Amino acid sequence: MRNILRTTALAAALLATFPAAQAATQSYSFLGTLNAIQFSGSFSFDDSLLAIFDSSDPLLTVAPLSAFSMSYNDVGYSLAEAWATPDVSFYNGAFLGLSLSNSAVTFVPGSFNASDAYVTDGIHSADINYAPVPEPETYAMLLAGLGLLALRRRQRSA
Repeated sequence: MRNILRTTALAAALLATFPAAQAATQSYSFLGTLNAIQFSGSFSFDDSLLAIFDSSDPLLTVAPLSAFSMSYNDVGYSLAEAWATPDVSFYNGAFLGLSLSNSAVTFVPGSFNASDAYVTDGIHSADINYAPVPEPETYAMLLAGLGLLALRRRQRSA
């Protein structure tokens, strides 16, 4: 019983140390190969700014980008080089992809999910792979959980 109380107290202390994330910022990384040239980068947006894109289709929502960086053909690109207002699109809560154009490429979001999103240079097009980037709090909670498992295993073997 004493071990259960100690473990519960330790878990409560860890939860107090690592509170749930309140930030609405989402980050994604991306990569692909266009015309035999590899590109990669990342972008962020505030998902609390998601707004209905078209009143005739309220399931389609967009949010403006807060950060963007990309490397393509040994050239770096940032949000400042984007034409118009770059954003991310969602349909019924599913991530569709990035909508952005600059002097090198154009990112086109998918129709119903990101699996059909692509990037083009005006002549060639290629698939793009998106991956969400976990927040630091996610890693902290993972490490705390692994620590509790190790502690519990050590107590059982003793």
